[in-house]
Amino acid sequence: MGVWPEGKKCAVALCFDLDADTLWFDGPRGTTPTPASRGEYGARVAAPRIMEFLAKYELPATWFIPGYTIRKYPEIIREIDRRGHEIGHHGYYHEYPVTMERDEEKKILDMGLEAFEEVLGKRPLGYRSPAWDLSKNSVDLLTEYDFVYDSSMMADEKPYLVTADQTGREIVEIPVEWVLDDAPYFLFNFNPRYRVGLSDPDKVLRIWQDEFDGYYESGSSFVLTMHPQVIGRYHRMKMLEQLVQHMLAKGDVWFARCIDIAEHWKKQR
Repeated sequence: MGVWPEGKKCAVALCFDLDADTLWFDGPRGTTPTPASRGEYGARVAAPRIMEFLAKYELPATWFIPGYTIRKYPEIIREIDRRGHEIGHHGYYHEYPVTMERDEEKKILDMGLEAFEEVLGKRPLGYRSPAWDLSKNSVDLLTEYDFVYDSSMMADEKPYLVTADQTGREIVEIPVEWVLDDAPYFLFNFNPRYRVGLSDPDKVLRIWQDEFDGYYESGSSFVLTMHPQVIGRYHRMKMLEQLVQHMLAKGDVWFARCIDIAEHWKKQR
């Protein structure tokens, strides 16, 4: 795909999906106070902690945020934006579009865009589907709405183009991967029982560090997905700091927002 800017060997995108309360809306206990408070912790405590960490190392990041969260925590969202981080579309209530009809999915996109306009006065350029799954209409809708990129699919370790079936238009895909997501390792919940995280962070650090080393050697784009209510605990932030220090020690890693990676890749094409 060509050389990354300024001769950098690989790209790194630090992504934070600030679902907050919406992460728990899909479960049977989603409307009770304690699950919702776990999400609230992500916005009230973890997001500011992460912003300070990023400022310490002068790192940009991309935050994917549902419209409901944008409206509920406007000051936190504005602070993320003020610091120069990118904010991408992430549904409204963290809905999964897989089974939605086109009109319903379009309505969700509109609701999220309205929240962006209301709180930030601008539209997002990137989209990430909750649960990283799309409907048969998703790519067509994203191209129709002029999104520059999507970050929900897994076909490569570098950006690639996806063509919409109906419009024939293309969108850049910034690929993700479950092994580079904090939730499978750390997210714990009694119901549904598959959320059985609380892994030793040293184990996760080894996995992520070894994965990064592979991305670095192949000149790829390392996209790390984290959730403030998950990664924002002290011991996990310590692990993240160790990972970032390992990356910085290489000396030729490009830390970038997803939009910067997408636009650079388009230019290289």
